[in-house]
Amino acid sequence: MCNYLGNKELLKRRKIGFLASRKISSSAILPTLDWAVEISKQSDVAVVSGFHSRLEKDVLKFLLQGKCGIIVVLARGIYSKLPKVYEKAMNENRLLIIALEKDMVTRVSEYTAHR
Repeated sequence: MCNYLGNKELLKRRKIGFLASRKISSSAILPTLDWAVEISKQSDVAVVSGFHSRLEKDVLKFLLQGKCGIIVVLARGIYSKLPKVYEKAMNENRLLIIALEKDMVTRVSEYTAHR
């Protein structure tokens, strides 16, 4: 069962997956954020991630300010109310949120994240 919120046409774009561990080398942070700034300028791609770890959340901030598509794969049920941080990207048709869990699952757990 999948629930979608947003622009499903983003699935047709070239997709770039972004995953970052909770524990990362400090020397990896600045190059990763520089990458996020460059990718955010490309309107022909969509970045796919859960945006759960600290670095993933930091990258998301840059992506939301740009032009690229963003596909958020939630490790929980779909939002009952869209978080404000996503409103602009949603209004610009640059956002797709996918939830693989039932709507009653409202918190991310290690189990749902692994799924």
